[in-house]
Amino acid sequence: MKNIFFVGLKHSGKTLFSHIVASHLSLRCFDLDELILDDIDLSIRDFYKKYGKDAFLEKEKDAYNKLKKKEDEGYILSLGGGVSDNTPLMEELKKDGVIVYLEREEEDMLPFILKSGIPPFLDKDNLTSSFHDLYERRDKIYSSYASLIIELGRYGDKEKTAKLIIDRLKENGYV
Repeated sequence: MKNIFFVGLKHSGKTLFSHIVASHLSLRCFDLDELILDDIDLSIRDFYKKYGKDAFLEKEKDAYNKLKKKEDEGYILSLGGGVSDNTPLMEELKKDGVIVYLEREEEDMLPFILKSGIPPFLDKDNLTSSFHDLYERRDKIYSSYASLIIELGRYGDKEKTAKLIIDRLKENGYV
């Protein structure tokens, strides 16, 4: 069985569905942000602020490579929403397994993202426009790397959604 990598915007359901799907398929499940946190003394946001984007992208790749060295094939990995900016890692993921893009409509995403405050990747003075630009850019990147795009729609029944994801993985011969 191939490794399955969940990508998508912040709050698209990557971590939630990676755990549910992994449980249904009896696979190990990992979260890249958690793997990074095992290796740094700061929160991810503070690390990013202190050391910058390039250092964070390198930490993402390092954390993935550590996982790859210790785990055999057959696991699910949830990636941070900004992995779209990490071209070397996206290229590696594409070779190492199945990239599943959990896609949600742009208008459904911004309210969920703002529930935990304004993230540093959005312009606080122009939230809607900066989110639109971010959404379009990341959607294009995720779509270009995805082995499978799952259009999730509005937030609904988690188990039904997990079943949809599993069914699509099976239909495409990924599990």
